[in-house]
Formats: sequence, C-alpha cells, structure tokens
Amino acid sequence: MPAVQLAYASELLPIGIVFGIVGFVLIGVTLFWPHSSKPVVTSRSAVESIALGPQAAVREREMTGPVAVFARTISWPSLVDRDAGELDDHERRRVIDGLGIVGDAWCAGILAKAFDEEEGELRVVAIESLGQSDGEIVAPTLERAYASYVVAERYAAVDGASRRADVALLERALRDTDGTVALAAAYGLHRAKRDDLIDSNLAGRTDARANEIRRVLPILSGV
Repeated sequence: MPAVQLAYASELLPIGIVFGIVGFVLIGVTLFWPHSSKPVVTSRSAVESIALGPQAAVREREMTGPVAVFARTISWPSLVDRDAGELDDHERRRVIDGLGIVGDAWCAGILAKAFDEEEGELRVVAIESLGQSDGEIVAPTLERAYASYVVAERYAAVDGASRRADVALLERALRDTDGTVALAAAYGLHRAKRDDLIDSNLAGRTDARANEIRRVLPILSGV
C-alpha cells in the first residue's frame, strides 16, 4: 500500500512543479507590467445616434430654421435711364457726380434712392451730391445720413447741412463724438452766422473736441 501511494505522489510532483512555475511567472509579470493612468476600455456602447446623409440636413433645418439670404439690389440707375442695365462702381459714381452737378429736385430724388441702395464709398458720394441738390427730400435724407455709425457718412451729411444752412442739424452735430464732424458743424454754424449757438454749446466744456473747435475755428474763418 505505501508503495502505491509513493508511486501516485511521484506522478503528481511534476504537475505541481509546473503550476508553481506558472504562478511565479504570472506574479512577476503583474509586478513589472507598466501601469497606466488611462482607463482600460473593455466595451463600447452608443450614447446617441446621429442621422447622416439627407436626413441630417432635414434635422439641421428643423433645429436652426430657414436661413435668410439678402441680396443687395441696385435699381436707381433705371430712374435715370430705363435701359441703363447693370453699371459697375465706376460708372455709377460718374452718374452720381453728374446728378449732383445738376442738383435739381428730380436729381435729388434719384440721389436719395442711391443713398438707400449703395454702400461704402458710393454711399458717401451720394450724400455729398445730395447736399449740393435742391428739393424737399434733401433735408430728411441728410438727417438719416447723419444717424449713420460711419464717420464719413456723418461728415458728408454735415457738409451738406452746412451748404444748406441747416442750423438744427448743425447744432446737433456740434456735439458729435468725432472731432472732425463736430468741427465741420461748428464751421457750418459760423458760415450761417450763428456763432451764438457755438458759444452756448461750448460754454463750460473742457473736453478735447471743444478745445479743438476753439483753436481751429478762428483759423478756418480767418478771424
């Protein structure tokens, strides 16, 4: 009987040695394996599915609504000539300058339309030509031009008001935030012989714009 047990134990001994070696290897691998702070991803699951292709475009329109696209239309040249067609910037400027030279009420109406439709430099040129014209539409259009955020447009409006001796607009512009516009308004009031309005508006003011008007206006007026 002991001989049988000894033989059985001798058979199990190699298997135990093998498992022991494997265990030591696994422990060593675990100890020396580089550790990372990044999480280990074991599985993935979709959080939200997003439609692609045509369905995505429909979904985007539903979320954002329709997009409005505004195209600028230049139609005022047709008031001068119905067959004028499309004119480039240089051609339209020549027409605007010509309308300002003629300067009657008919031209003023077209220039007011040009002011509404043009932008940038041509818009300023339209204001300048309008200030040289006659007609009931001139004064209210210059008022609208002076309400612009663009300094060049406000300056052109004040220059036109100075030509027309529009005292109300000039007195308003005397308090403009831009020094050149305020100085132009002061010069316009001086030309209109309303120095009293200049003095009353500058009284008690010590800001840079007021001091600049006091310094430069006598030079411009030749006093």
